[in-house]
Amino acid sequence: MSLDYRNIGVLFSLNSLNVILNVVISTLMVYLFGTSPQVEAFFAASVLGTAVSRFVNTGQLVEIIVARYHRIKQEVSPKAAMSVVSTLSNYMVGIAFLMVLAFVASGTGIVNLLVPGFKDTTKYQVWQIFCVTGFLMPFQIATNLFQGMLNAENIYGKVEFTSTVSQVCNIAILLIWGREGNAASLVVALTISVLAQFGTTIYYLRQLGYRHTWLLRNPYFPLRDLARTLSATSTYMVSVQIYTFIFNAGLSLLPPGTFAIYRYAELIYGKVSNVFLIPISTVFFNEINRFITQNNGQLVKRYVSKNLNFSYFIGFLIVLPFWAGGQYLIWTLWGGVKFNAQDVQRVYELLCVFFAAMICSGPYMIFRKLAVSVTRPELQYYFWSIIHVISATIGYFLIRTLGFEGVLIQLFLQNFLMASVPMLTVRHWKRAYFGLYDPGEILKITISLVIGAATIWSITNYWNDYMTYDKLSSLFIGISLAIIALVVFIGSSLLLKVDEIQLIRTKVMHRFKVGNEKDTPI
Repeated sequence: MSLDYRNIGVLFSLNSLNVILNVVISTLMVYLFGTSPQVEAFFAASVLGTAVSRFVNTGQLVEIIVARYHRIKQEVSPKAAMSVVSTLSNYMVGIAFLMVLAFVASGTGIVNLLVPGFKDTTKYQVWQIFCVTGFLMPFQIATNLFQGMLNAENIYGKVEFTSTVSQVCNIAILLIWGREGNAASLVVALTISVLAQFGTTIYYLRQLGYRHTWLLRNPYFPLRDLARTLSATSTYMVSVQIYTFIFNAGLSLLPPGTFAIYRYAELIYGKVSNVFLIPISTVFFNEINRFITQNNGQLVKRYVSKNLNFSYFIGFLIVLPFWAGGQYLIWTLWGGVKFNAQDVQRVYELLCVFFAAMICSGPYMIFRKLAVSVTRPELQYYFWSIIHVISATIGYFLIRTLGFEGVLIQLFLQNFLMASVPMLTVRHWKRAYFGLYDPGEILKITISLVIGAATIWSITNYWNDYMTYDKLSSLFIGISLAIIALVVFIGSSLLLKVDEIQLIRTKVMHRFKVGNEKDTPI
């Protein structure tokens, strides 16, 4: 038994392209706006929009509804299963629309809660931007629900392609209209990209034969079931908002520009994690449900273990080359008058912690999918609700006491606490499915990491600080250090016969051999 490398590879390729496009977008934003109040206002308005999306809790609802979708599709018909998605989207889009109206009607009141440290003029600009971007949230929520259905149909790559279309539109608008201080270009770019993603998703749904129904009552999804589903996640929704507002409030009270720096780092991390973790968890979710139906605990445990080992390997595969050359690469892309050396250093530190936290994010996503499949999902949401409130309290104290260093500690702490919930849930309620890391594999991967880190550490004295170099030299050094770290880590993994890298190597060599045989004339 091995991982589904083919589908993981498809998602990896498309998400890699999306990372590159996201870096282009971030670079354009840095050169146009730097860490100005205008871009901080835009980021804060985006956080408000995210608050609406998280309150509706689309991600969790998709996880819960997928099981019902598969069951109704098998027992009744594909059309009946699709009607369930239609009914859910009708309710969720309606709730989101009402929430946006409430936020807009509150004026700067809701903004004061989110970013109390901003100046009054910036707070007003946040509200103005949200008056436009907030109404994009219903479209985004519908898109997320429909994309969940595409994934449920094992249609890999379509969801990621919609993101590609969205980001290309974003880049085009910024190139055409973007200029210093013109926050309207950011708003227009976001609007066009969200609508483009929505339209592309609808196109793929049409190919599946999807026809939207506007029914609010559905025999395959009774209102009492919808109410039960929402009640299971309502506590979680509230706790997420508590965390979002408290964390961002603390962030806004730090020196000007810190809020923007954090959001720039978060943009990059979000796309990178999509490249490496989302393909694993998406394919895992569909495969694990197939194994569970066979009622074979040992098979499930082995598959969980393989995914955990792979996620551990992937985490170090990202953090090591970035730790080696990330400062030079960020300086090359973003360094300048509007983004000074201190800004570069802070983004670098944030991304190092973000990527290191992927060691926790991998198990979180794997066990989360497993827990949804084999335990009562509402248990997780109740536990996560407690974790969010505890984490928000600790985080605010850390940020107010330690400043920027408190933000770094909080990032890792939050990821660790969130990962512990699904792991403990599965271990307690479904121990037969509780897979663990393979100690031998983990030791070999860790040794490879130490060898790679020691190699980079030994050659760092040959280079000066990144800000002393011009952009071309900095780019060359950054790429060289990242490649050296990557080659040493992968080479060590091959020498130590790390299982997952050996499987990838075998599959690549097999494909290469088959390709040569096809090209050989008879």
